[in-house]
Amino acid sequence: MSLAPIKFDPRLSDISVAQSIIIPDAIFTALILLSTGTRTVSRIYSKAPFGLDNYFILLALAFNLTTNAIEFWSCHSGFGRHLQFLTDGQQRTVRKYTELNILFATIALWAIKISISVFILSLIRDTHKRSRWVVYGLITVTTIGSLLQGIFWGLQAQPLQKLWNPELPGSYAKPETLVVTIRLFTAIFSITDLFYAISPIYFFGGLQMDRKKKFVILGLTGSGLVVFAISIVRIVYAGNFLAADFTWALPRIYLLTILERNLAQLIADLPVVYSEIHRRYHQWMNPTPVIWSSQREGRNNRTRSHGDSQWAIVTVESQEIRPVRAHELGDISNHGKDSKPSSSFHDSVERIV
Repeated sequence: MSLAPIKFDPRLSDISVAQSIIIPDAIFTALILLSTGTRTVSRIYSKAPFGLDNYFILLALAFNLTTNAIEFWSCHSGFGRHLQFLTDGQQRTVRKYTELNILFATIALWAIKISISVFILSLIRDTHKRSRWVVYGLITVTTIGSLLQGIFWGLQAQPLQKLWNPELPGSYAKPETLVVTIRLFTAIFSITDLFYAISPIYFFGGLQMDRKKKFVILGLTGSGLVVFAISIVRIVYAGNFLAADFTWALPRIYLLTILERNLAQLIADLPVVYSEIHRRYHQWMNPTPVIWSSQREGRNNRTRSHGDSQWAIVTVESQEIRPVRAHELGDISNHGKDSKPSSSFHDSVERIV
């Protein structure tokens, strides 16, 4: 960010555009809590091992929520108003929150990309062996790029606190350096976003499966193209970090960052959340009939002859017999586990939908 002093301009009005940040933050906070919460509960309910992809998505949730909170308090301190109307204390607070926002958003996006990579690896474990090395390469590039971006962020000033406390003794780096690194690494990460969005076309496109199911899978994964488009637009607005009136110039790039990292989290949760919604929908549309004990014997023979029936038999003081199809709909929650999958790649893909 620019540290140059600004001259008071009497033509400017003391208005705020903070609502363009607060409202999306509030909406996305509720959505990512719901989606990742549904994913986590579904995972725990399945009693399957908690895979690495789930740990990384929880890490991303923590940093996304923290970044959303930082943005809210930044707006409360004056972000979204012209810098000339802020007190010295407000300017220090906003500068500090803005710097922390850059770091935490980088960590959140890194964790989401690693989670998606682990998920893809779990799907192609027994097939597409060469493609695994491509995914490993993307993990390496994403990790090294995020680490370098964090290092450049930390080298903006010595000590770092001088960025928001200019009276401290020390030195500044050129602010253009941070802008160049943001543009460079955002461009690199955009390539990985593009791969995550279109790679399922290669992995799943040639499978012999129902067209509707194939479109569902490609739609869930291809929605990552939205994140790719947002990251490209964010490169254009990265120059706003050099604006002297940064509290007024940065809300645009803040909004793009909010959309990018929160949508990325929602898209990473989509396969599990969609499966859970699909399963619940069929449960609601096909309510379980209650069969009393006196009727049990007459129905048992019919039930055995229809192993894939969507109807479960519930008797007094007995456990529910879960239909085979219900088990299949829940299998998507088992992705990402470290042990070798018991089903084939084709079967795993079929069970997503």
